[in-house]
Amino acid sequence: MKDLLEEDKPRQTYLEINFEGQTYTIGQHMWDAMCAQAAERGMTIDEYIAEAFTLLKEQKLTKRQHLGLDIIDHSQTNSQ
Repeated sequence: MKDLLEEDKPRQTYLEINFEGQTYTIGQHMWDAMCAQAAERGMTIDEYIAEAFTLLKEQKLTKRQHLGLDIIDHSQTNSQ
């Protein structure tokens, strides 16, 4: 965790997670909420984060596939 600390401001911590070339910054409040939800679901925080990034990757893939289908549909419409 890194500290964001200035002399006159309250201390705030955050975590940086790197995934597929992108950096995601998780603030303390979000981290606490993620840990609580993982515990409620009987998961470790590692499992929770892995699940989140798996879902993100699947959503990106689905979005690309839909975009590809849209391009094919438009090109077929234009050629008729």
